[in-house]
Amino acid sequence: MNVVFEFLSEEPIENLITSMRFKIGKAIYFGYHDTIEKLKDSTASFLKKYCDGEQAVFHAMSKTDVQSMTKTMRQAIEYEKSQGNSTYFDMTGGEEAILIAFGLLAGEYDTPMHAFDIEKDKLSRLEEGSSRSITDCEPREFDLDLDKYVEMHGGRINYNLHKASKNIDDPEFSEDVEKLWSIENDFTEEWNLLSIFLRTHMMPEASLEVNCDLEKTESLLRSANNRLNTLEKFNRIMDRLGAEGLLLDLKHSDGVYSFRYKDRAVRDCLRDGGSTLELYVYKREQAVNDDCKVGVHLDWDGVLHYSPGIDVLNEIDVLTLKGNVPTFISCKTGKMGPSNTLHALYELQTVAERFGGKYAKKVLVTSRMPAEVYITRAEEMDIKIEQMNGAVQDE
Repeated sequence: MNVVFEFLSEEPIENLITSMRFKIGKAIYFGYHDTIEKLKDSTASFLKKYCDGEQAVFHAMSKTDVQSMTKTMRQAIEYEKSQGNSTYFDMTGGEEAILIAFGLLAGEYDTPMHAFDIEKDKLSRLEEGSSRSITDCEPREFDLDLDKYVEMHGGRINYNLHKASKNIDDPEFSEDVEKLWSIENDFTEEWNLLSIFLRTHMMPEASLEVNCDLEKTESLLRSANNRLNTLEKFNRIMDRLGAEGLLLDLKHSDGVYSFRYKDRAVRDCLRDGGSTLELYVYKREQAVNDDCKVGVHLDWDGVLHYSPGIDVLNEIDVLTLKGNVPTFISCKTGKMGPSNTLHALYELQTVAERFGGKYAKKVLVTSRMPAEVYITRAEEMDIKIEQMNGAVQDE
């Protein structure tokens, strides 16, 4: 049996990368008590589920006493050797004290060392002087996807909450998203206001038809204390939607304001101001990543209770995976004032730390740039702010 010895890191992928790449029979983790308590169950469960039932063994260690560490390791190594097993040291993510202990024992027991560069997905062999290498182990075909990545962090993607309007696999709807984004891009400051008006005052029938009184529609627009306060401005956007075939049978004359949404997907996008940007970003990211999802509901403890108020959930607009590195993307439209900007930054930070760890990338995509002070704050939080075309900066 092949046995790998590891330091139990706070980063799940550092603890699992060797077992994901090679067929290992047992992983023995040396770690601090609090880390073992936190990661023991999720680590053992992942190995059992995805790595051919691989065993996981955990040994609590002193944080400072290298001699004590070495004694515990020596006993574990000698036992595995006595069983005729081949032993390997994984140095990925190890702290200084544990690496010193591994180094002291490597030559003594002819146990080769190795480490993975997680971001580059590159193996470094450190077995100089050893007659063996981790590459002696049979490689494992392992397809890391977003479901597994979230699961290794102890969470779960809740597909029961996924909105049908976020399905963009239909080529025709994919083209419609491009059209919607083109129009939104020309009316950045009015787009959310349009969605609110449609959602509040223009309720569609089951047939997706909308029929309103023209005079009342104009009155409602005039009474709005925002940029979309005239029928002329409203018609400018609606006529574009009609010209692109997103609204059918559009009429705003002879006392009637009426139209029919092309389909339910277009209806949902127009009534939810943020959906178009999310779907546009998803289309872009899907083309360049190994895995990509939109409108992702993340359950914190990985157990779905199906009862309101019990599950702790966060939604991330777009979640991607490239190699071993996830990217958490939050998409925001409308005015980026102090309150919603800070909320967006801290929510993104919290979710990425919980489900992505230190290797996660964080991006806030916005159609309107926040003020300079919040751009600086984002840089301090290692969050990239991406301005989409046509965006303006809020003061």
